Amino acid sequence: MTPRVVRDPRPGARDSVIAIGSFDGVHRGHRTLLERVVREAREIGAEPAVLTFEPLPRELLMPDAAPPRLSALGTKLAAFADVGIETAYVLRFTRAFASLSAAEFAARLRTHHGARRILVGRDFRFGAKRAGDVSYLAEEGRRLGYEVEVQATVDDGAERVSSTRVRAALAAGDLDLAARLLGRPFAVCGRVVHGRKLGRSLGFPTANVQLPPGRPAMTGVFAVRCGGAATRGLEGVASLGYKPVVEAGGPATLEAFLFDFSGDLYGRRVSIEFLKKLREEENYPSLDDLVAQIRRDCDAARDFFRGTRR
Repeated sequence: MTPRVVRDPRPGARDSVIAIGSFDGVHRGHRTLLERVVREAREIGAEPAVLTFEPLPRELLMPDAAPPRLSALGTKLAAFADVGIETAYVLRFTRAFASLSAAEFAARLRTHHGARRILVGRDFRFGAKRAGDVSYLAEEGRRLGYEVEVQATVDDGAERVSSTRVRAALAAGDLDLAARLLGRPFAVCGRVVHGRKLGRSLGFPTANVQLPPGRPAMTGVFAVRCGGAATRGLEGVASLGYKPVVEAGGPATLEAFLFDFSGDLYGRRVSIEFLKKLREEENYPSLDDLVAQIRRDCDAARDFFRGTRR
């Protein structure tokens, strides 16, 4: 069951222990913070809650420099529910919201979100021009009636777990490292939509999965496992990227060909887990050459899955 989603909070919210952040990817560090929120909320009889933003702040303020998204909102909400978060405050991040002073934002945490205890990362900044920091929030909290706690980082090796590290691992094709940082395989969840149906005409009918906004965190061809709808964890091959052979300059797409599946998935939500990168996207001189490569990709993916079952 997903958390209760509140997009336009009003004064008078129930008392809460609340974590604030973008939570892109909901990696192991995020999960540790969220588990602490749930634990401390139960200790004081408050509601475990999260405050996050849509779009993410950098997507509005620095659209050309914003990093690729690791997870759509629906994926984040599912991860929040998995640890026991009851309410997700999903605030629309606009220019007007970004202009709130640090003092105004700090006050709203108590009046509109019922904050009795707030958990943030050590680098948390807020308010117009990022004027507020953790020390300022703690000072305001003493006046307004809430405590502020800083979550220690979660390390993996010599470095901390972060969304930046996950993105770097994905860009490098290191799906094992990405999975270790996330605590699960990297996945894209979305609704199956109609595409050009070229794969069907080539003998490889694909599920065209709707992507989150922005550019993808990685591109290439992958061995994948599909969950949701009627797929029952079926294995297959997926292409994530820009289809240089078919539509140069077109938008990013995710197309998955599932082994041993026939059926209609249109309109259904599925989750595509990326388990091994097989190759980069390439341009081929003809569709015949593309079909021959797809066959080789399917053989490589089947070999990979056979190896994982030994």
